[in-house]
Amino acid sequence: ASRRAIDLAIDCSTVIKFPVRSRDSSSSFINRRMSVVQLNIKWGKESISLDFIPESGVRGLKSELEEKTGVPCDRMKIMAKSKGLWKGVLKDETDISSIDFKAAAEKAKDGTLQLLLMGSATQIAKPTTKTIFLEDLPPEEIAKVQEPSGLVNMGNTCYLNSVVQCLRTIKPFRQALIQNTPASAQASGANGQSSMFLSSLRDLYASLDRTADPVSPRDFVIKTKMAFPQFAQLGPQGQPMQQDAEEFFSGLLTLAAQETKDLSSLEVTEDELQ
Repeated sequence: ASRRAIDLAIDCSTVIKFPVRSRDSSSSFINRRMSVVQLNIKWGKESISLDFIPESGVRGLKSELEEKTGVPCDRMKIMAKSKGLWKGVLKDETDISSIDFKAAAEKAKDGTLQLLLMGSATQIAKPTTKTIFLEDLPPEEIAKVQEPSGLVNMGNTCYLNSVVQCLRTIKPFRQALIQNTPASAQASGANGQSSMFLSSLRDLYASLDRTADPVSPRDFVIKTKMAFPQFAQLGPQGQPMQQDAEEFFSGLLTLAAQETKDLSSLEVTEDELQ
């Protein structure tokens, strides 16, 4: 029988009869109440299919979407694209179990209800390395990341500045200056001026490496005029004369070749030689 009674004795005298649904009736009742709704959620460029039970509520919907997308529930914004559902952003207090999903699905294309999900999958990750601002770096570190520092024009010293900057990028030349020039700018003997010239150039490069600001080559200009008197010539009004960069370049390399004899310890690649 579809309905049967359970006798319950209370105080041994009163009998109350409860109507109880049969197994089939109870199963039909659950299927009717716990209906499954097919949803298609658009999330960025992705489309997510979801079989959703309205009785699980807004929290249940968000929990399932979090599992599929990684978007935290508190950062989700869910909007209905299909008609007959809700307006605007779905609120946590909305009773979606009261929505007539069946009627909305009948109006929807292919019977699938369309939703729109907005939200980032994960929290913004912290940088793996500490962010260091340029102004917080010491001068020598700034010099490594910024454009190479320049040389102050001491009065028609463009010829000198351009040659110094070109040779600055040649690693073997820089190594030779360090290994084959005296630690002190003071040198004695016949080649004293040549040694002082190369030592001053070595020190000038060291100054350029320590800062991103323009560097004055005053000492090197003085040593240049001592080693090459022709570059100390003055014009009719006492101003430094224009000089030829190629002439200075040739003279510098000739002098450097004479003073840097032992280059066996230098590490030079084929690319650097070319």
